[in-house]
Amino acid sequence: MQNKHTKNILVSLTPGILSIFLTFFSIPIFLNYLNKDIYANYLIQHFILTLGMILNLQLGKIASIKIQSLKNKNKKNFIITTIFYSLFLSIILSTLTYIFLIIALKNYNLFQINLSILIGLILTIIYITLEYIARGLSCFKETSFSNLIFYSMSMSVPAFLVLSNINENLILNNLFNISLIIKSFSIIYLFIILSNKKTFVDAKINLKLIKTFTFHSKWMTLNALYNQIYDYLDKHLIKISMGSSMLIIYSIPQQIAAKLTIISNSIISVILPKLAFKKKSEDKLKIFTANFYLFYYLVGTGLIIFLPLYETILNWWLKDGYSIEILKLFKIFILLTFLGSCSNIIISLYEANSIEKKNTTLETFSIFPFLLGLFLSLNFKNIYFFALVLLIKEFTLLLIRINIMKNYIFNYKILMIQLIFYSIIFVLSYLELNNFVLLFFVILLIISFINFPLSFLKKEFTKNK
Repeated sequence: MQNKHTKNILVSLTPGILSIFLTFFSIPIFLNYLNKDIYANYLIQHFILTLGMILNLQLGKIASIKIQSLKNKNKKNFIITTIFYSLFLSIILSTLTYIFLIIALKNYNLFQINLSILIGLILTIIYITLEYIARGLSCFKETSFSNLIFYSMSMSVPAFLVLSNINENLILNNLFNISLIIKSFSIIYLFIILSNKKTFVDAKINLKLIKTFTFHSKWMTLNALYNQIYDYLDKHLIKISMGSSMLIIYSIPQQIAAKLTIISNSIISVILPKLAFKKKSEDKLKIFTANFYLFYYLVGTGLIIFLPLYETILNWWLKDGYSIEILKLFKIFILLTFLGSCSNIIISLYEANSIEKKNTTLETFSIFPFLLGLFLSLNFKNIYFFALVLLIKEFTLLLIRINIMKNYIFNYKILMIQLIFYSIIFVLSYLELNNFVLLFFVILLIISFINFPLSFLKKEFTKNK
């Protein structure tokens, strides 16, 4: 029998599955019907909107964690203050960023800089805040639906309009604007949800709470800044040095692999408030271990089983848009995304324990070798080097994070060995050493069988609470 925790994860996951289907149909349309420069411009405009994850200052995430320990009236005050503060900052910070982009990129033809970028940044900041607050109130079904609209439908639906009989020039010239209109519906939807829960009734803005935001925000925001560099700097460098065609070849497999985060994000959205609520380390260990290993075994095993079919699937799916570069990059990115998802689940434990500073310290030390790696990749103009630099960084940080949080992870040493063997399998596949892939997979299965936390999983996902 499913318990409430299991249902919440499934509810959070369902819209993500739908987004995969949308991507499945939209990417081939973009590849085969759009001019490469138009598509590259569309991608970069959306990459720029991810700056909202920094400019948001993590206010929504802080609220999601803090309201778990507050009573109803104080909870309402905290929420309304967060929203007010976020609205105010979204206008100021988005405007400053927009002006900076105009000045900094006026001599570069990277993408179209217009008011749509400013509006998109404001919408992104507001949405992220509202989504975290709604999750903190256990509105998992509602936030999953809004997430589907804001991130997936907004980016995929314009592809289907390209095939319609509507004025072609009108659609091509307004792909990004159409995306923003769709995003705005998800924000309206979340406001309605919060209003129906009477979140705003008798709520008062408390400016004293700004101190709370300031204390936690600086570390979370710095970490978000690092994530922005890790996730998007490589794409901008590729666009500058290697052109639109290479950007698309690089971005498509990364975009496909990124769908894997749908599962980890669904788990995080449910366990973050839960971990924040628990006070005992033993309780946190049980919750975290069950959810982390669920992701590791469920997703990790599936990725390896389908490894021999990646070429066939991509070739059939992308048709004329397929290339061997996309296949090789996809193998790197699917491993990278899997390891990154594991890291993100661990980071939720940092945040629940209010020790974000430790994770930020790790990111700070890793930024310099990462930038050096990108410089070398840029110097050699090798598209694979960019992806491998990201992979090495993510693999190293994951092992360090596991070691730091070892008191909350079941058999952490064996887990680290599993992840090493897991990574080796994908590297061997990338090098086309398939006989060794099978050998290491058998070894990994034996280790995994020994380190399978069945009792934790049964308690977390089958017993009613």
